[in-house]
Amino acid sequence: MAHTTSVEIIVRVTFANDRNAGDQIRIDLINETGVPVGENFTDSEGRAVFHVEGAGTYEIHASGTPIKGTTIERVRVEDMDKSRTVYMRATPSGAAGTATTVKSNAPPVTSAAELKIPADARKAFHKGMEAWERNDYPKAAEQFEKAVTIYPEYDTAYNNLGVMYYQMGQTDKARAAFERSVALNDKNADGDRNLARMLIHDGNYAGAQELLKKSLIVEPLNTITLALMCVTQIQTGDDNGALATARKVHQLPHEGYAVVHEVAGQAYEHEGQPQNAAVEYEIYLRESPNGPEAPQVRNALARLTAASRQSQQ
Repeated sequence: MAHTTSVEIIVRVTFANDRNAGDQIRIDLINETGVPVGENFTDSEGRAVFHVEGAGTYEIHASGTPIKGTTIERVRVEDMDKSRTVYMRATPSGAAGTATTVKSNAPPVTSAAELKIPADARKAFHKGMEAWERNDYPKAAEQFEKAVTIYPEYDTAYNNLGVMYYQMGQTDKARAAFERSVALNDKNADGDRNLARMLIHDGNYAGAQELLKKSLIVEPLNTITLALMCVTQIQTGDDNGALATARKVHQLPHEGYAVVHEVAGQAYEHEGQPQNAAVEYEIYLRESPNGPEAPQVRNALARLTAASRQSQQ
């Protein structure tokens, strides 16, 4: 019986002179559907390790106090891979001449409360991270619960707890954890984005949009947030906004987020511009021929082609 082999992803963060960037750099691993699947911190050698199951494309975000902004890389993992190493070139946070430069995203904003986290709570948090890396979601949730019990203002732990509950299918508990996370830190971009994703699932697009606006204040060029924003805009009738956001995403590395081209196609159709709509649908199919929206995109493109032929008769 075939089984899926775990693939090791090794992330190495360095500076321009190939000097390792050191520890306490946060590394987020996000799958191609935009769901966080791992979070870790680099060791003294600027190294962080993840284990994933099976093939897929992953986005890696490096951020935190030691480096300027957020550095983003993507990696494609194949079934036959045993290990993949990803080198990320970052800029030191104290680098001259970069104070007003926007790289990819603004660095995550830490709440004042997080600066007071007790050692026992931090220890539980890191144990939770280790369990998450092993995909042991129940154990990770247990440790994040312990962290917030010790320190009830631990917004990052609440966010991670929400992700664990979400992974385990406990959506009500996930929503409550995300709500607590954003209540504790009004600049928690991850928490805002995660809660927004749940509101989109519920059909509350207007509520999700407000959360995404907050997230974008902190991380203005986050591809996931922009793609989610694009979806909420088309659902709330803001065709112009959806088109503008789709263009912004297209200018960024956006593998796995071809959905913005489907949204742009819908917006152009609403605006009575079928030729532009067809172009967007074609871009979607080039970027993601087997994507989840591909069947409906092909149907839309066939419909537009048939309408065009009929009008020429």
